Amino acid sequence: MVVSNIDLTTEKIEVIKPSKFLGTAIKDFTLNLSDDYRYLKTGYYVSLHAEVLGSKVIPSCENIIDSSRTPILLLRAAKAGIPTLPFLVTDSVKKIIAEIGFPVAIFAVNPFIHNGYKTAANKSALYRAMKSLGMNYKFAVCAQPLKGEMVSVKSIFGKSEGDRVTKEISEQVFEVFKIPVCKLHIQKVEDKTYLCGMQPLGRKEISLNDLKTISRGIALISERGEPFSD
Repeated sequence: MVVSNIDLTTEKIEVIKPSKFLGTAIKDFTLNLSDDYRYLKTGYYVSLHAEVLGSKVIPSCENIIDSSRTPILLLRAAKAGIPTLPFLVTDSVKKIIAEIGFPVAIFAVNPFIHNGYKTAANKSALYRAMKSLGMNYKFAVCAQPLKGEMVSVKSIFGKSEGDRVTKEISEQVFEVFKIPVCKLHIQKVEDKTYLCGMQPLGRKEISLNDLKTISRGIALISERGEPFSD
């Protein structure tokens, strides 16, 4: 069963809208396709509803929550062998300057913020980044050294554009977290590539080619006759 707020009519895929699914008690393997899986958003509630009913669902609530919190994302990714950079979770500008220095990339830890990341090359820019992503300094942020070029790629069932390493990281992230539709933030440093963060993929960013990739992903599940293994 496919539950989706993404328009898949061009691919002739039968889906159940989240609003309808949340009002049912259908127990079946559920593929939850959403442009936003953040905590307390509709995409999250679809997976939660499926789990309450006792259904197998992709993505799981655990993976949704873990992937939306950059420090946990990076810890689980590193444990799975995905290249990551050292990071610091703090609300202290002084600590970031002392332990990481400049330039630095700042990611939100608060799950209600999904604006990607901000970079800072000096103290004043760092204060602005922390004020924005820390909701006026109420929350800590996740700081990572900015050693190279930051790039953002769409990941659809682990498929993405870019060089070989970028594609490999996208596939690995999907294997670990099973987030069907998302955007990955990756840092390229000379001949190495590192995962830095993840955020929702806006519905307007989903192209016709992406819809075809989604269709192939659904077909793969159907051919296997069972959901992707954990």
